[in-house]
Amino acid sequence: MASFIEHVALFADDLEASRDFFVRTFGMKVVLDNSKAPVRGYFLAGAGGSVLEVIERPKGQTNANQRFVCHVAFAVDDLDATRKLIEAEGLVFETDTIVETPEFRTAFFRDPEGNRIQILKRAVSLVG
Repeated sequence: MASFIEHVALFADDLEASRDFFVRTFGMKVVLDNSKAPVRGYFLAGAGGSVLEVIERPKGQTNANQRFVCHVAFAVDDLDATRKLIEAEGLVFETDTIVETPEFRTAFFRDPEGNRIQILKRAVSLVG
């Protein structure tokens, strides 16, 4: 049986601001607008076929706070340029999780909603 991860979802207090952040920062496009649904949200697609859903945070729900389990990773063409773009949004990168090797470069930050996000550049893609 073939399978794949169809999407990853993150909570957002300000749904439209979160949507706009991922569109602006990572060039994602809205592929499904569920902003009028009982559970409001947007599905955003990246150029490589990845899909991120941002969902309005239910009352009383918090972000998971697990350093190595709860994050979304974005592969980027130019890590330095992407980092500068994110920093221009006023966001701060973690200093103790940066990896800089010829094979792999990565950095983590929290998006405007507090979700942990990773940007990375691999010398060789995991999926070809």
